[in-house]
Amino acid sequence: MRKTGLFLMMMLCAAMSYAQHYGILVNGTTYFAAEYKGKDSNTGTFDEYLAHVSFKNGDTFTLYNAETKDKWVVDLDQYTTAGFARNGQVYKTTNTGCYDCYIKLKWEADQLYIGPGSDCGSGEDVQDIYLGAVPHQCEAVLMQAFYNESYSATAPGVSEYGDTKWKTLTPQAAEIGAYFDYVWLPPSAYGDGAGYHPKNYADQNSNWGTRAELETLIDALHTNNCKVIADIVINHCAGWSTWCDFPEMDFGEFGVFHPDASYICKDDEVNAEWNKPTAENPGSGACWGTATGNKDDGENWDGARDWSHDMPKVQNMFIAYLKWMRKVMKYDGFRYDKGDGFNNWHHYNYNKHAKPEIAFMECYKGTDDIWSRVVDSKYDLMALDFDLKWHVFNSISGWNYNGEHGPRGDCMMSRGNGRHSVTFIESHDWFLRPDNENEFGGRGNSMKPALKARLMQANAFMLSMPGVPCVFYPHWQKYKADLKPMIIARKWAGVHSESEVKDEYASQTGYQATIVGKHGWLILCLGDKANKQGFQGFTLAASNYSTMEGHNESFEIWVLSDQPRPTTGIEEVESGESKVKSEKFIENGQLYIRCGEQVYNIMGQIIK
Repeated sequence: MRKTGLFLMMMLCAAMSYAQHYGILVNGTTYFAAEYKGKDSNTGTFDEYLAHVSFKNGDTFTLYNAETKDKWVVDLDQYTTAGFARNGQVYKTTNTGCYDCYIKLKWEADQLYIGPGSDCGSGEDVQDIYLGAVPHQCEAVLMQAFYNESYSATAPGVSEYGDTKWKTLTPQAAEIGAYFDYVWLPPSAYGDGAGYHPKNYADQNSNWGTRAELETLIDALHTNNCKVIADIVINHCAGWSTWCDFPEMDFGEFGVFHPDASYICKDDEVNAEWNKPTAENPGSGACWGTATGNKDDGENWDGARDWSHDMPKVQNMFIAYLKWMRKVMKYDGFRYDKGDGFNNWHHYNYNKHAKPEIAFMECYKGTDDIWSRVVDSKYDLMALDFDLKWHVFNSISGWNYNGEHGPRGDCMMSRGNGRHSVTFIESHDWFLRPDNENEFGGRGNSMKPALKARLMQANAFMLSMPGVPCVFYPHWQKYKADLKPMIIARKWAGVHSESEVKDEYASQTGYQATIVGKHGWLILCLGDKANKQGFQGFTLAASNYSTMEGHNESFEIWVLSDQPRPTTGIEEVESGESKVKSEKFIENGQLYIRCGEQVYNIMGQIIK
């Protein structure tokens, strides 16, 4: 394995070492050079900026190797083709203007990104070029840092798992940042309850805390190398005092908007005949019949007013809001609520303008439907992989690992679309919800002690597989000592969103698969395949052994890597005012590490 990785790296260096400068060859004579800026050694990606290239209508251009004097055509990125036409081996400009160019040279394919430039010849820095909201071979691990109504001291579960207000999460930023790359926060705009019926997008004071507390939390997470994902609820909204009156929304440099009923879909229930006010029923009151937007181009949400995203003024309002969330509130990515509530082209449009690092949607549908919507977004969107949740729900919680792809079943991830898959076991939509039976193990059962072994199997499965895994906050709070070695194992092997999975065994009583990472291999064993026999050269990185009612609920994660094992989890960790110190000691000839109240062996497994 080490030899293979070294060979590939030597080949890459041999192929690219001579090409230290690139440019745009315009009309066959003029080129604009850019210096080699560096590479990501994991993906073999070379990035180049070429700023302030001035094109006239009819100019032709291609990528130019300034070292070898060669020219060659690369694919112009699909998001920036407006204004350019492919003509044989070159591109032809159809719009006069100044552009900023971004060259991305990869193992898989070379691409050229072009976006509107700043003043040509001004010497200004290149502007941000949008590279898409779906990371390539993403190694990130995500946490959903809230659960059902967890802003409230009286919410179910808060006495056991704690609330997740901004000021509660902030002292945890160091520990969270040691294991997670992204944190998904709940809706932060002012609105009803948890924020899923927003009332004023520009007001960031909510039931979760004040705007100042939110900014402190985001800064703390960034300080600890953790990016922050905003929960974006733009399909629908709640009225201020009636069904369809809305406040003025001030997004600073990005604009001020005061929407009214003309921003709402004309087929919204506010206009429905059954909502017409009568002497016996006030219906939608004076708002009835006033919604004059276009027809809804997605699925209606009857709990609130649906914005008419097909109208330019609505698009402009949300482009301003999302830019403001990125630039002013400092969010790094977006989770779109009710992602099937409007045409998925709008996701691409909003992403293109706001430039999130990562974006995914909620679409409570089957895989075929979800994937068709990803396609409609020009592939610029990830999605929560609902079918994976149901397969894991039915197989692992039901003691049956059989079927094609084992517990993976038929989902986006198992179809090879892990790059667009956000995998999860549980979320706020089911956990401790009195109106939903779909919690892992049944309503109110997922966190009962008797179900722990199967819940840990499910998390071990998720954290071993492709996609971007999303760990649920109550699982982390109660079982973080069990989850930390799983996360470390994933990162040690370099498992990523597009990793290859080799299903090797699937029966009712056990499952085994090998997952190919950037740094090596990871082997996952569930049920009776977790038998402590081991694999030559592999290290047991995480495990648990348990039986219940004659069922084997064990799991093992084995890793073979060309990288040293990450030390996160046994290092000194600061959390608020407290500091967890680690110390090494020897007992019965074995080396152990004590970190707070936990004792680990040298492979990071909890001993006691």
